[in-house]
Amino acid sequence: MANIKTVGPPIHTAVSVAASGDNTVVAAVSGKQILVTAYTLLAAGAVDIQWWSAAAGTALSGLMSLDQFGGMAPAFGDALFETAAGEALILNLSAAIQVSGHITYHEVTPAAA
Repeated sequence: MANIKTVGPPIHTAVSVAASGDNTVVAAVSGKQILVTAYTLLAAGAVDIQWWSAAAGTALSGLMSLDQFGGMAPAFGDALFETAAGEALILNLSAAIQVSGHITYHEVTPAAA
């Protein structure tokens, strides 16, 4: 029998962060991965952003620059990226600039080894 991940229903939540450095967007869930399928972000000022699995963990995206009032809205049917099991989804900001929007994600139970 194949080892298959169990994907929960979509969860939609607001994003509102403004601290320079690591900002938790989705808290860690024990034994679960956070699988992101879509997000929209708008920045109040020029800022570089990057998605991470856990604070100072694994980079999930490259560094992305947003101009003042700039934004992005990637979406994909399956997944854009996912955290490691039990790790929070972090949005790192290069400066203390308000970044707001929303995210769609699933909690995933990894396949058994």
